[in-house]
Amino acid sequence: MVNVIPLVITINHKFGSGGAYLGQRIAERLNMMYIDHQIIDVTARKLNISSEEVIAGDEKPTSFWHSLLQYFAYIDTNTYAALDSKPVTNHQIFNAEAEAMLEFYKGKSAVILGRGSSYILADHPRHVSIFLYADSAYRASRIQEINNISEQESLKLVKSTDKMRDLYIREMTGHELEDACQYNLSLDTGILGLDETEKIILEYIHLRFGEM
Repeated sequence: MVNVIPLVITINHKFGSGGAYLGQRIAERLNMMYIDHQIIDVTARKLNISSEEVIAGDEKPTSFWHSLLQYFAYIDTNTYAALDSKPVTNHQIFNAEAEAMLEFYKGKSAVILGRGSSYILADHPRHVSIFLYADSAYRASRIQEINNISEQESLKLVKSTDKMRDLYIREMTGHELEDACQYNLSLDTGILGLDETEKIILEYIHLRFGEM
């Protein structure tokens, strides 16, 4: 029997562009594992911290951590005794998440969402790297509908999340999140729509690897 190297599809995306939705759809269509929030629990165990602490620093730049620690400095030390120990940095979280990714997909084909996965798995021999984006108005509209918040709140959330993700990827990988040269496919979901984007991704995979 010939051992086939697992296919790994990584999806980096702008907030609100449909990355999670399309990642799950592609995984379902190709009968592959979908990896997203599972990484948080594994990372927490590796670092011996709570999942909430991982979420707080997940895809956040160092500047965010500095602000967070300054805030905690004003909190009652009896309530937050854990602050006596050295805080976990975003570099430690990034490295632990990278280890978790490698453990999850080992021996299995998988779709992995965000967290620098395109860079972490760049040398994998059967790797498809995808970047999804759209203009702010389209993304804010999706976020507004999904989270039932105001237009102003959704636009603010898009702007702040974009800034944090861009800084995080630059700091952790030395690359720019929106540099299309780093990906096999860069698709504007606002122009194409989610259904057409899904079709294009599947067609690309079929052309490159044959029927799955």
